[in-house]
Amino acid sequence: MGRVLFRLLFGAALVVVFVVFGWLSFERSVLGRSILVPNLTGKDLEQAVKIGRDAGLDVSAEKGRERYDEKVPAHAVLLQRPSIGSFVKPGQTVRVVLSLGPRSIRVPDLAGLSPRAASLSLSRASLALGLVSSDRESQTPGITAQVPPPEAPAAEGARVGVLVNRGTPDRLFVMPDLVGRDAEHERERLTKIGFKVGAIHYEEYAGLAPDTILKQYPPAGYPCSPKDAVTFTAARAASR
Repeated sequence: MGRVLFRLLFGAALVVVFVVFGWLSFERSVLGRSILVPNLTGKDLEQAVKIGRDAGLDVSAEKGRERYDEKVPAHAVLLQRPSIGSFVKPGQTVRVVLSLGPRSIRVPDLAGLSPRAASLSLSRASLALGLVSSDRESQTPGITAQVPPPEAPAAEGARVGVLVNRGTPDRLFVMPDLVGRDAEHERERLTKIGFKVGAIHYEEYAGLAPDTILKQYPPAGYPCSPKDAVTFTAARAASR
């Protein structure tokens, strides 16, 4: 029994020795000719090239693949391939992607724009239109103030509030009672003082002179401005 146990232990020891010897041979023949890829993240390109050269590797930046990153400063290595800790052959090239640094957004100048045009301009800058306030002044209509001001730094998606001048308030008039008056005469009179008078609609109405106003819009006493269209319905002589 003891002799059998001795043989088993001796055989197991031989297996262990064989495995260890095999691994050491593999490490010397394969891994011994390989290089561990160093960590280049956060290093500027000059530093990365030096680190790679010291390790026996080339380092090359991939043009056109740069991207913004909030943590890695501009011109520093953001990504690398092969990855950190990989085994590669001596002289192999490690390709890196450089960071553009945090995205820098400046608020555009919205002066004179309409709210719609301002919204489009802000969208192109990765910003959004915020609170829109308005007033009426004699100056040219459009945005007269904004918060934050032009060229101020802003985070992506930030909202910009604006103050819009909508121009001089319209002058309002009280519409007179024109029913019973001559439609053509009143159209000429209103046109001269700046009102827009639409086409006159006619209805047959016995007992009244042709062109006598039967209805009007806006009605008498209604506040209106020169921008409002005035329409009449007038009498037409009854057909025989």
